[in-house]
Amino acid sequence: MDKTAFKIYLITLVLSPLLFGAVHTYAYTSMSLGVLVGSLVLVIKNIRKDPKTKGYKVQFPNTSLNFAFLILLIFLVFQVIPLPDFLLEFLSPEAMVVAWKSLPASTTLISESPARDWFSLSPYYYPVRMSIIRWTVYVLFFLGLTQVLNSQRRIELTIFLILITACFEVLYGLAEAYSGSGHIWWFKKMPHCLDVTGTYINRNHLAGLMEMCVLLAAAYAGAFSARKKKRQIISDHKASLRGRLSQFLSGEQRFNKRTLILFAGAVIGIGIVFSASRGGMISAAGAMLCMSLFFICRKNHRRKGFIILFLFFITSVYALHIGAEYPIGRFKYFDVDFKDRVRLAQKTMDMFDDYKVTGIGVGNFQYAYPKYQASEDKNVFIRHAHNDWAQFLAEAGVIGLCLFLAGIFYYVYQTLRLWRKRTDPFAICLGVAPLAVMTAMAIHSYSDFNLHIPANCLMLIAIMAIGYSALHLERHHGRDKTLYRYHTIHLKYKGILALLLVLGLIIWNGIWTIRHFMAEAYCNTVTNSTLNRDQHPPLEEIKEAIRKDRWNAEYWYKLARKLRKNRDSKRGNLEVDDEERHRYQMEIIGAMEEAVRLNPFNTGYHIRLGWEYAYLWKDPDYRHRWLPAADVSMERAAYFVGEKNPSLHVHLGNYWAFRSKTINPAKPEWETAWSKACWYYKKAQSLEGEKQLVDKIVRYVWRHYPDKEFVREVLLVDNQSFLEDMK
Repeated sequence: MDKTAFKIYLITLVLSPLLFGAVHTYAYTSMSLGVLVGSLVLVIKNIRKDPKTKGYKVQFPNTSLNFAFLILLIFLVFQVIPLPDFLLEFLSPEAMVVAWKSLPASTTLISESPARDWFSLSPYYYPVRMSIIRWTVYVLFFLGLTQVLNSQRRIELTIFLILITACFEVLYGLAEAYSGSGHIWWFKKMPHCLDVTGTYINRNHLAGLMEMCVLLAAAYAGAFSARKKKRQIISDHKASLRGRLSQFLSGEQRFNKRTLILFAGAVIGIGIVFSASRGGMISAAGAMLCMSLFFICRKNHRRKGFIILFLFFITSVYALHIGAEYPIGRFKYFDVDFKDRVRLAQKTMDMFDDYKVTGIGVGNFQYAYPKYQASEDKNVFIRHAHNDWAQFLAEAGVIGLCLFLAGIFYYVYQTLRLWRKRTDPFAICLGVAPLAVMTAMAIHSYSDFNLHIPANCLMLIAIMAIGYSALHLERHHGRDKTLYRYHTIHLKYKGILALLLVLGLIIWNGIWTIRHFMAEAYCNTVTNSTLNRDQHPPLEEIKEAIRKDRWNAEYWYKLARKLRKNRDSKRGNLEVDDEERHRYQMEIIGAMEEAVRLNPFNTGYHIRLGWEYAYLWKDPDYRHRWLPAADVSMERAAYFVGEKNPSLHVHLGNYWAFRSKTINPAKPEWETAWSKACWYYKKAQSLEGEKQLVDKIVRYVWRHYPDKEFVREVLLVDNQSFLEDMK
């Protein structure tokens, strides 16, 4: 059964980078299901019959990463468990504030005794659930791959497949970039783009894959050292001749393998250079330095440093021969781009200041960041901080980062302790590969988000598994076998409970992986630049997506938008009575309230919900219920609006201009509403003073207040041309 699991793991590992880095729904779903199926096969295989007791027992791998995997999985689950008010407010006061803003304004917040709900540390559950699934897949992949890499032959086969995949990525990327085709499979890249991206969308992510693979190639090339053998005196001349011939052939084979690996390493190194990724080049160089220092520490392996230097030398020769002016030229803009990355990191740290202890929820960065986004980045949707360290700190807080570092330090300590004891060149060289690769990722993560690319993270885990297996490989008399430690539990009480927990975890992840994929098949919300997906599916398909996965707030928002479109199409239809219009409106409000409840970070949700409340002007409770609820929604929107989108400030200004018309000008409330409208209008103009935006503001205000003095109040600069056009 381990052969089946081994094949599944290898297919998954190779296909993931080929499918655009597994960033799209169909690709990371295939990756996740492949790992889960392979792990399920191994769990069943690990149930064995004890020959002594005649009872059954189950064994689980006991690796140095188990601690890191377990504590982070527990922490992720803790982020989505509902907590009592006093505990939530103690751990994360800001999360408590955001949670209260997710409750329906039309019921809870305007009632005299609001319901006392329990809330979780993460205001938006859906992205944390997806992070739990992804993390579990990585955990199971490491544990499963280490178990099936139980011989040198399998370790070498895995390395060869990785290097072949990496070489294909480079050669394919070079052909597409410099032939003028500029495609990634069927997807057309930006014209005149000389960046080599292979089958990845982003050059930095290809560079992340290449830097890991070139380190693996260097370590594997160093592993081909002749092992010391005891001299044997053979009296028979024929046997001696045969032995010499066998030794010669084996030496030639080893030489050919090393030459092939060095050539593959050179090709991969060229890929790093021509990806034009500055972070990739710096990270690879830093990790190579780290690897060389490890070899220097071992007296019998200092010559391995020359192999590494030779690898970089021939890579440089090839690159200079081809012409590396463009990649090297990108360093001219290093300061400008670095300044942008620093700004993103600083704003991410502003988010961290609000969620210091336990973070905002792993995966929630892209939803919460607009509140903190700098005005220099307006009208840009930022999904990642381009600094995984800062982003993880904001998402997991001090506790999450400390747990992560504790798990990694424990793994590094155990790896180095075992590495110092080994004398086999195969174990020494490949055993240091995970540490070098982790160094490269740690450096590159300071300026990019490679660890958010599923294929790259899976490759990192694969190389860590290769290094772990090589360190535990024992070879005697021509035979080799990995010597692992296992937790063995008899299937009684604790054993059955442990087995059920593991099987339940695999099945739960499999079910939600499939349900997520099916929901996305009906209604696309995950960014997919390579497939022309319908962004506005029919109403029934949206409802079907909600039935498959109701925790995605975007589905509810798309449902409300489709219902609004149907409602607006029936305006002026005399056959539609007031009762049916009211039913439509309440259905829209229900969908929007659910979207806000699931994801309270989205400013647009609050604004849209506020306007829907305001449309219920025929309802008897309009003044006492719906209009105050609309005010609350707009105040919530103001809390999250930030400086990302000037149009949102225009919408808020429009609402308060409208709201001022519902108030007697003699009352102080009118002055408050009108002042808010003026403030938001001027804020929008300060962010974007385009003529089109100013024109929209002026025309909306003129519709409610056809007076030049009112129009002049909302303008940031007294624009006489607009005033002259007003009639």
